[in-house]
Amino acid sequence: RVREVGATASARGRRTQMDFPSALAILASPGGHAVPRAEAESIVQAVVNDPSRGIQALCHALDSRDDGTHRLAAVLLSTAAARHWSVLGDDAKAAMRQRTLAALSRAEDRVEMRALVHAADILASRSADDGSPWHELLPALDDAAKSARATHREAAVLLLGSIVESTGAHMNDHHAALVALFAAHLDDPGREVQRVATRALGTTALALQRRGDFLVVADLLPRILAACVDAAARRLDRSDDEGVAVAAEAIAAAATVESDAIFSPDASLLPRVVDVLVGVGTDPRLHPDGSARAAAFDALGCLAASHPGLLDEPRPTAAASAVTAVTAVTAATAPTTTLADEIMPRLCAAAAAAGVDFTAAGRAEGEAESGGFAAAARSTLRRFSLHLPPAVVLPHVVAPLDAALIAGTAPSPGALACLAAVTEGCASDLAEDPIASNVIAAVAAAMDRSADPGSKVAAALAFKELAEHAGHALTELFSHAVIPTLVAAISLAVEHETEGGRGDAAESFVAPAHAAASALCANSGSDEIAPALPGVIPPLLGGALGGWRRGDANTAGMQVLQAMRVPRTNPRARARCLDTLERFARAAAWEFEPFANDVVAALATLATTNGGVGGGGGTDDRDDDASHAARVDREGVAAVRFRALAAMATVIAAVGEESAPPGAVDSILSSATLALSAGSSEDAVARECAFRCFGRLATVLERGLAPWLGGAIAAAAATLAEAEARGGFQPAVSTGNAGESIAAAEALGALVNSCGFATRPHLAVALAALGRAASSPSSPVALRIAAARSLEFSLRPLEESDDGGGDGGGDEKSA
Repeated sequence: RVREVGATASARGRRTQMDFPSALAILASPGGHAVPRAEAESIVQAVVNDPSRGIQALCHALDSRDDGTHRLAAVLLSTAAARHWSVLGDDAKAAMRQRTLAALSRAEDRVEMRALVHAADILASRSADDGSPWHELLPALDDAAKSARATHREAAVLLLGSIVESTGAHMNDHHAALVALFAAHLDDPGREVQRVATRALGTTALALQRRGDFLVVADLLPRILAACVDAAARRLDRSDDEGVAVAAEAIAAAATVESDAIFSPDASLLPRVVDVLVGVGTDPRLHPDGSARAAAFDALGCLAASHPGLLDEPRPTAAASAVTAVTAVTAATAPTTTLADEIMPRLCAAAAAAGVDFTAAGRAEGEAESGGFAAAARSTLRRFSLHLPPAVVLPHVVAPLDAALIAGTAPSPGALACLAAVTEGCASDLAEDPIASNVIAAVAAAMDRSADPGSKVAAALAFKELAEHAGHALTELFSHAVIPTLVAAISLAVEHETEGGRGDAAESFVAPAHAAASALCANSGSDEIAPALPGVIPPLLGGALGGWRRGDANTAGMQVLQAMRVPRTNPRARARCLDTLERFARAAAWEFEPFANDVVAALATLATTNGGVGGGGGTDDRDDDASHAARVDREGVAAVRFRALAAMATVIAAVGEESAPPGAVDSILSSATLALSAGSSEDAVARECAFRCFGRLATVLERGLAPWLGGAIAAAAATLAEAEARGGFQPAVSTGNAGESIAAAEALGALVNSCGFATRPHLAVALAALGRAASSPSSPVALRIAAARSLEFSLRPLEESDDGGGDGGGDEKSA
């Protein structure tokens, strides 16, 4: 026992005697035991946090013979220098700069070299900021740039490029010399040195833009562009994908400078820039998914954003220039073209080369495509449409769609993807005939007749863009074409989720189809959206109940649909159908009245069953459907029930209480109150939907909600208080864009605004809760906006009191 105690004490003594170099070596070496590493971390952290010891210890560590220790010391030196620079003396700063330069001169490992370059960049930036110049730096880097060692040349160019950015105006006097140095290294024997020099030219171009001196820009930017263009052409000849990509990125950086002087006084450099970029973007020798072609298209997009006038400026065609040179044809009568006209055919061809991938998991709003050159070309096509006249862009996009219609075939996925890309920029022209009719017909043909899943996905994406950016005009002027396409999109979307919605493949079509419906509902009047109701209500209602196929609806289409014994659609899909159904109800308003009774009755069956009609929570695993239902998340199924309640409230709010089945309103209010009562539910979706029920029914019940106001307002205030206490809000679950706390704020505004004087006894609670939510720094912006809007609505009871509004007469005025 004495020996054990002695051994333990000895071990403790050794641990307390661990010095900084040993601790640093432990952390720099891979693996090792957890206990020594934890102790080493605490020792290193304590030293680095101490400015009196840390800087000196790290400078000594740079002289270590261990490469791993070098790298870690360089990284920590960057952190310590940035943290303690203001409290260091001149001697400590000078020593740090001297040791860093010495370590750079010895560095052979590229990882260590880059860590030291970062540390030197921090030191140079801090030295420039506090007026303690680092006189030795630039001469040392100039010598290193001429070194026979590629690592030293790379380090010098990399650090010079970094300090051009980090030290700002302090490098203004050296810009010309740096451009010459970087350009000279574009043909360096070392490939990495070439790439670093190219990136440094791009960084210098951005620094010149910040400098804002027109004469300097006009002198140096053309040199940078010419050097990068020539480098891109040389690297393209040897199919150096990464080298071409770096050159294209540098060209893009220079192209963002919004001065036409960067292309020389007569813009003679611009055709060369365009020719090289288009050549790189369309060169089949480069890897399709490599970075070079995508970078070239991005640079073209930068040209369109910063210099659209030059791209659209008429210039003689090549043939016209040759004729003018040998004949008496004048320049005024010679045929002309523009650079944009020359770019567009090849850009559209590249953008249409690969459509969207239907089999990939759906990404944002359903768009699932690779990050290759075709996606980059479509992004550039969108920028062209935003900055150039539609007459320049649209004919090249519409031509393949017209050709497909004439041939009686569905457009290709790529052609539809191009349409989606230009819709925002060309929305006004797309809403005019004959373009509008042909475009909608092309989208409908891809949805209805194409056997290619990719065409259907591309059509859904194009339809979504049309609905978002030209929806109102199209629905108003071309409803005969838009409404059938909308019905087809929703029907296919619900059918996709019914037949194969277990995976993510259908998401690529389903999400944009529902987004298109949402945009059309938001941008259309009730009389414009009403013709779609007979076609969209059966699939949406069927999808909410558990699944729908086009053969499930009867000829009238408006009977309560018979749900399947086991729902095939998952809770997320059913919630999405409910959300879209609500949007149609709100948009149609009174036009929804003929369907309201049947819809509310069907939703009531969903809201009062456990998992939907037919029992979605079954555990029978005799076939795929039953086993899938058995795996459905119980919380998701319960959320569908509460979303059905909210949908019922939305329909009743749209058409009025008198159009609802008897007892429906009382049932909704009772269920919503139960969801909000203390301890009855821990489900955020249930509470969110309960607040939505109260907020929407308030618009039709008004003071008839008086018996329910106290509990609803107290629950909403408590929810906002909890959100403030936890510094955030419950994120949206499934579908919908409002969290629980936002729904609570909106419900407070609706209750106080619609119920008028009946809310006076609870007005202090509501105003206090909304005021805290609107002004609390911990509240998210969306919640603060919702609370501020609701606070504005909450002034109505006070106005009624002041001006005698309402039905309460003198009692209300005196109150």
